[in-house]
Amino acid sequence: MNEITTEPKTGTSSRLCQWLFNPFKFVAGYKALLSGLVIILLSGLIASFGNAHFDGVLDVHTGLESPLWFFFAEGLINWVCMAVPLFFFGLIVSRTSFRMIDVLGTQALARGPYLIAALAMLPDANRRFGEYLTARLTQAAPAVAINYADVLIFAFALIVIILMAVWMVALMYMAYTVSCNIRGVKAVITFILSLIGAEVLSKAVILRMAI
Repeated sequence: MNEITTEPKTGTSSRLCQWLFNPFKFVAGYKALLSGLVIILLSGLIASFGNAHFDGVLDVHTGLESPLWFFFAEGLINWVCMAVPLFFFGLIVSRTSFRMIDVLGTQALARGPYLIAALAMLPDANRRFGEYLTARLTQAAPAVAINYADVLIFAFALIVIILMAVWMVALMYMAYTVSCNIRGVKAVITFILSLIGAEVLSKAVILRMAI
């Protein structure tokens, strides 16, 4: 009896882990691209309600009010800045052929965790705490008053964002290894170089766009 009940649970748990950390074995190509773009745009829409900006591949900050297109553009810029260098590194180090649509699609889908990050940034307490912290750091008079609830909400949002960032990086790495068929040290090194370069480039482009 124990063997009968344990095996299905193990199979279900394993499949759930695959969907959470390597869904690219099941979804790729145009389906992944379409799903990923919907997630990116939806994340931008939700972020606009809380004035949360994805102003870098890994960055989430509260900021000034902006037009809706700006929030959409941030997500798309972050996606492209990460996908393009991974594609070119794949051309260099991969020993097999692969499709660019798979790289673009899986990297778009890998940004799924930041949909949850956008939701975590919705409470206005995050904006108030951010303004208060900025005022304290600049030694200016705080423009807003905060309470313990604001601090707790901000702390919870910060924890969620950190967890989502870790999850997203793991997904982006798995997407890279699956779509480009790369493993080992080459995959790790080229992914880290791409991530650093994409972070710098995306922030520069978004900052330029905001000026």
